[in-house]
Amino acid sequence: MSQTLIEFLAHHAQTKPNAPAMRVKRLGVWETTSWAQLKEKVECLAGGLLELGLKPGGVLAILGQNAPEWVIAELAAQTVGAMPMGIYADAMPEEVGYFIEFSECAGIVVSDEEQLDKVLPHLDKLGFVLVWEEAGMSKYWNERIRPFSSVLGLGQSEKNRQAMRAAQAQVKPDTVALLAPTSGTTARSKLAMLTHAQLIAGAEAGRQTISIRGGEWVFSYLPLPWIGEQMLTVVRNLTDGTVVHFPEDVITVREDVKEVQPDFYLAPARLWEDAAAIVRSRMEDADGLKKAVYRWGMGVLLECAQREFRKEPIGFGLNLARALAYPLVARPLRARMGLAACRIAATGGAPLGPEVFTFFRALGVDIRQVYGQSETAATSVAHLPGDTPPETVGKPLPNTQVRIAEDGEIQVKGGQVFAGYFKNEAATRETFTEDGWFRTGDAGFFNENGHLVLLGRLKEVGALADGTRFAPQFLENRLKYSPYIREAVVIGHGKPFVTALIELDPENTQNWARKRGIVFTTYQSLTSNPQVYELIAQEIRMACESLPEELRVRRFAVLPKELHADDEEITRTRKVKRGTVESRYAALLAALYDGSKKVKLTLPIRYLEGQGTLEAEVRIADVGRPVEEPKVQA
Repeated sequence: MSQTLIEFLAHHAQTKPNAPAMRVKRLGVWETTSWAQLKEKVECLAGGLLELGLKPGGVLAILGQNAPEWVIAELAAQTVGAMPMGIYADAMPEEVGYFIEFSECAGIVVSDEEQLDKVLPHLDKLGFVLVWEEAGMSKYWNERIRPFSSVLGLGQSEKNRQAMRAAQAQVKPDTVALLAPTSGTTARSKLAMLTHAQLIAGAEAGRQTISIRGGEWVFSYLPLPWIGEQMLTVVRNLTDGTVVHFPEDVITVREDVKEVQPDFYLAPARLWEDAAAIVRSRMEDADGLKKAVYRWGMGVLLECAQREFRKEPIGFGLNLARALAYPLVARPLRARMGLAACRIAATGGAPLGPEVFTFFRALGVDIRQVYGQSETAATSVAHLPGDTPPETVGKPLPNTQVRIAEDGEIQVKGGQVFAGYFKNEAATRETFTEDGWFRTGDAGFFNENGHLVLLGRLKEVGALADGTRFAPQFLENRLKYSPYIREAVVIGHGKPFVTALIELDPENTQNWARKRGIVFTTYQSLTSNPQVYELIAQEIRMACESLPEELRVRRFAVLPKELHADDEEITRTRKVKRGTVESRYAALLAALYDGSKKVKLTLPIRYLEGQGTLEAEVRIADVGRPVEEPKVQA
């Protein structure tokens, strides 16, 4: 049994050298790299990196979109006992500078000129920069900035080959194989140190819920710094021998995944919510016959899925209706989403609302919740085959212990739990209990069937002024099932009632407005439209109708701009930074509770080129009654 990721690579290259390891679409053509070719490129690059000054225990930064070169660079660093560190491709230049300086990385591998521009101000802190998209970049080449391919050539010399083999011989299971950035919802991201053994343990723990036999097609499009994509694209590729497919560009992902039709598909909750919202929005705007067929077929499929969750018999008549509804509704929808061949799908990063989860189960997608963090190699708890209640995130995985502390915090112990935070011993000590359990910072409980129910961040679970307990994330997930609500921030801790800040789904709301002849010019003008406010009020009423009166959203406001990671309102994986949002929109939050009908906001906003301000007058509305047209003053 292989004990390091590099040993898995060597095993595949020896046992199936000509089998495909990865494919990438370039200029409309899918290019294949076999296992033998992958191993050769990794070893050549590893030798070249040693020549440039990367040492065992050093850090190699990687910045760019998903591509074979990213994985080759990561594996090359691991081959010589160095630590790869991914940086999100949409990171601002100052973020890139922070990670370069903090990690003291020996060098960085970037995808293209756009990413290189972020690195150039910090060139004096780097020993080398490699660029893998080399066309048109010759003006930059010098002793420090080099083409990716030239360093592959460096590693082919016998001297560098021997140096690479000597370094590789020192790599052990407890060697740190990855610096994984944490989500950073409450502070700047930390770097979780994960060893080869911990990453392999994470893959083993998830094997029961995500059974991969080898040779399955997977699609790599989520940011590789995210631990979930790391486990799929790199770790499971090596431990299970999957075939990873990379899209041609971020803007071609939807079309490329339709061509691939992967066997296994991973997406965070946000993307599953978006996909369901798009389907529901387009079906509402479809012609009469198509809409009628969709409503009937989806109703049948949802009823069957809900009965299966409740373990109730479906009956002959309903089964017959499902047999007719599936080819008419579910099959074409799955094909359009790239899920026609999908055997197993997973969602992680945040809990998926039961409504969205049920929607995809109704379409026949075997979707399963997976719960974990960067610190646990993304795997602690998951749905097991045939046991997937939508309101839970599953049961503890094999060789993994999970307990609930007295204050409701979820705590984890297992072979996949990380070694500590890079250059941050104080934070490492704080995140472990005295008896060695990892403190997740999440709140939850086990139900009567042993399933973990996730309530959200422990700090965010609160109570209304009258003592009624509520979990904002639970309410937010219900609201986000609406096709017109992309994000919701629910407020209520210590307050007399529940309110919400709403971010519109721009595409679906704009299509809705055009269909009805509603005039708008910009996203901001759409957010202030009275008819849009009434639409959102109706969506909120529908989402809250089954909740106790005290937990229903009573007042809301539509944000005048989309929440953005550059403004630090959300993380790069689209998790809301609640503290930042509450601070930036403090005047709006106060107005939600003082009876105001509108409030003026001046918000600082950031661009890649600089900074600016956004001024807006934001409406505030009650959920229970229609929004009044503003009175025009003479």
